[in-house]
Amino acid sequence: MELAARTTSDYEFLDAGDGCRLERFGGHVFNRPSPVALWRPERPELWKTAAGTYHRSNTGGGDWSFTHKPPPQWPMKWDDLTFTIKPTGFGHMGLFPEHTCHWDWVSRQVSAGGQPCRVLHLFAYTGAMTLLAAKAGADVCHVDAVPDINDWARRNAEASGLKTAPIRWITDDVLKFVAREGRRQRQYDAIIFDPPSYGKGPEGEKWILEEHLLKLLDLLLPLMSDRPRFVLFTCHTLGFSPPLMKNLLVPWLEKFGGKIEAGTMVMKNSHCKRVLPTGFFARWSGAE
Repeated sequence: MELAARTTSDYEFLDAGDGCRLERFGGHVFNRPSPVALWRPERPELWKTAAGTYHRSNTGGGDWSFTHKPPPQWPMKWDDLTFTIKPTGFGHMGLFPEHTCHWDWVSRQVSAGGQPCRVLHLFAYTGAMTLLAAKAGADVCHVDAVPDINDWARRNAEASGLKTAPIRWITDDVLKFVAREGRRQRQYDAIIFDPPSYGKGPEGEKWILEEHLLKLLDLLLPLMSDRPRFVLFTCHTLGFSPPLMKNLLVPWLEKFGGKIEAGTMVMKNSHCKRVLPTGFFARWSGAE
């Protein structure tokens, strides 16, 4: 199963190849690493238009080189939401367009129950899924370990007209927070999480996906309410796959019934014959 990112006038996937991806964010084109793009670019003439190219370091991180430097940051519209975009030191832009392939599905799941939906959003980054769920009517608990990233997400909420939306903004280590929520007997109707391969909590706590993922899943299952709606699990770590991720959500199927879908997230352009794989997903939804 392949799910392609949505399109918008403010964002465009242009091409991929030679280990890179070419995209337009607003009026600015960027060349960023994509190790799975092992083929040759299909639209070589477009790569000269890149305002910035991100060069990954062998020791982690990297830096940008610019042919003409864009503004420090700028707003980008996507549907009714507004995001601040800027080239970061990790090569991110403040939004993962590949996740937009799940936006319509999440909105439908949130609004389908006819009553408030409590969503737990972990590794929530700058809040795109948080804002999407809140816009659809959910009460959202947004959790990320980096204070500056949570501040960025709050600014996105304000720019999107969601400053007073029912969102709890939590800066914490995900494992510690989820364990506390279990002790408090808090429950959620839906969970969204996009765990990184590696990460650090606000007090230097280490997150290593292969070591900590099963513990996280064991802590999440008891947090589900009696009438759970959905779980969305996305991942960009090499070595993961749709069957693996589907297997990891089987405990939800065994406990609540419903169904699991799994597949690959891709970017595509009508001018390109090839699609760019950008990660994998598994999503569980309760019985209709």
